[in-house]
Amino acid sequence: MQKKNLGRLTILVAAVVLVLSGCMSTGKAADAKPVIVVAAFGSSYESGQSNLNDFDKALREAFPENEVAWGFTAAFIVNKLHDEGVDTVFDSNVPVKHISDTLTDLQAEGKTNVVMVNLMLMVGGEYREAMGIPTTGLNVKYVHPMLYYPENIQNIITALEGEFATGNGATIVCAHGNEKYPEYNAELIQMDQYLRENYDNAYVAVMEGTPEFDPVMETVLESDVDHIKFITFMMTFGDHMSNDVMGDEEDSFKTQIGLPAECSDGLASLPAVQALIVQKIDQTLAQF
Repeated sequence: MQKKNLGRLTILVAAVVLVLSGCMSTGKAADAKPVIVVAAFGSSYESGQSNLNDFDKALREAFPENEVAWGFTAAFIVNKLHDEGVDTVFDSNVPVKHISDTLTDLQAEGKTNVVMVNLMLMVGGEYREAMGIPTTGLNVKYVHPMLYYPENIQNIITALEGEFATGNGATIVCAHGNEKYPEYNAELIQMDQYLRENYDNAYVAVMEGTPEFDPVMETVLESDVDHIKFITFMMTFGDHMSNDVMGDEEDSFKTQIGLPAECSDGLASLPAVQALIVQKIDQTLAQF
């Protein structure tokens, strides 16, 4: 009788162990799913927040099984939002954190695998800062800025074709640029050359460095175009596009060129641009 009971007890224990093993295995599998972390400059402008919110929604729709987290690289924007009492952003209520805090918190939560998406255009100081953040305890794979990938010089122009000026208009792609470190403008110069060779009345102009706006303006005014379409070549539509490009001051691009002008939205809101980034994220997730 005792032997039968012992046998039943052994079977029962074995069954419990199998069930618990299955639960633990499922938990580990869930924990191992890479977290997608977006590293972005951030924005305190309502329009810029809207652009990033659009990208957040596109990302969650494309990768419903992955956790999505954000971290901002601009400490002054994080501080400004906190000072204004803003602790979360977007429809998904993303916590307002610096990118270093986001990675630290994920590690504390026991997360391991991370895809860090550099939601940037250029390989510049902001990117280097994000790449220099310690990732001890995390297995991080990176999606680099858009123009890190040589093929995207053409791909992003193709993605933006639907935003170009129609009829007898000129298209000016407006980027921030970098005057202090001109080497960071190399891809923008290549974009300008590609546009000039493959499109009519299409150019790149930056706010800092080259390609400069003045020569572009002279070329446009010497042609017979009758309107301008400024393309926002920044992830968000913020201060630079609102004031430096479309402002009413005498030194804005729009005022200087003196022709009827309109402007596109921030790149983070454009589905064709979102698709380019989603593709890179998908390729990076496959590395795990």
